[in-house]
Amino acid sequence: MKGFVTIFIVNITDLDDKVFEKAEMEGINFEDLAERYTQEFITSLERFRINSINAFHKASNYLNEIEYQIDHLIKNGHAYQVDGDIFFDVSSFPDYGLLSNQTPCELMLRRLNPDPKKRDQRDFLLWRSGIGKPQYFKSKFGIGQPGWHIEDTAISLSVFRGGYDIHGGAVDLIFPHHEAEIAQGESFISQHPFVKYWIHTGLLLLEGEKMSKSLGNIISLKDALDQWDPDVLKLCLLSRHYRETFNLRRNDIKDFEGQVTLIRNTVKRLRKRVINSRRDHNNSNVQTRFQNHISNFYGSLENDLDIPKALNALIFLIRAVDKDMVGVNQDLLNELLKMLAILGLEA
Repeated sequence: MKGFVTIFIVNITDLDDKVFEKAEMEGINFEDLAERYTQEFITSLERFRINSINAFHKASNYLNEIEYQIDHLIKNGHAYQVDGDIFFDVSSFPDYGLLSNQTPCELMLRRLNPDPKKRDQRDFLLWRSGIGKPQYFKSKFGIGQPGWHIEDTAISLSVFRGGYDIHGGAVDLIFPHHEAEIAQGESFISQHPFVKYWIHTGLLLLEGEKMSKSLGNIISLKDALDQWDPDVLKLCLLSRHYRETFNLRRNDIKDFEGQVTLIRNTVKRLRKRVINSRRDHNNSNVQTRFQNHISNFYGSLENDLDIPKALNALIFLIRAVDKDMVGVNQDLLNELLKMLAILGLEA
């Protein structure tokens, strides 16, 4: 939209106990299981017209980098090994807790994954030793598995060769995951900040409850796309600001069908009108007539990605064009198609 060239990567966390356990239960390699679900995920994204992702990176392809980063952190006094387990030494990183706005005392009260082997209960795992688990790997530290936090740092710092601009994730990842990534990343590359902007989304609820297997109320993107038109579902999901917790109710989704129909019918009529029109296609009055809605659209996106307001501007524009197509031209059609493309809506 603003002309910046972006490289957008998504990490695939295939080094995970749940993956290993399910693969063992099915009697297949964890790589095959992860590949199956990765391809299902990518297919769903394509159906949802999400095409801005440049690459998907599996953690299992970065085991050498994980080992290298852990070794570097140990040598530089940011990590230590006890009985084969390796922990990050939080006391070596004074800024730990800044992202989640927590003091050292508050962090001590969190006591995540308490372990008597830790020097400080705030410390977090980089490498877990042991044989007998569903899956383990050889390293210079012995046999074991990498911790979750170091997997993402290994991928991002390998791909971007250092710090980068934007890191996304849901609000529940701020602590401890993103705090851990900052501590690892900045300690490894000696650069502050190693991520310039952190973008955190609110949680998605379903019928007022957090989705979980135990409640049996999980709906996958694949299943959702089987039930609803992609654009209807997308308009519904984009109707709340990304920072807000969104309570998705199935009955509310159909409320957006009318907007999708309006958009598609108006674009169809506009295309036909432009093709058949003999008027001056450079008529500046046409763009001026609708410029307020266009400006509101882009201005809303530039204001902390306020997509709900941008959608309102788009719908107002669509209704204005649908009501008055006198003198419409190719430039207006192109602008409208560009706006729809930004939101990933079918034109």
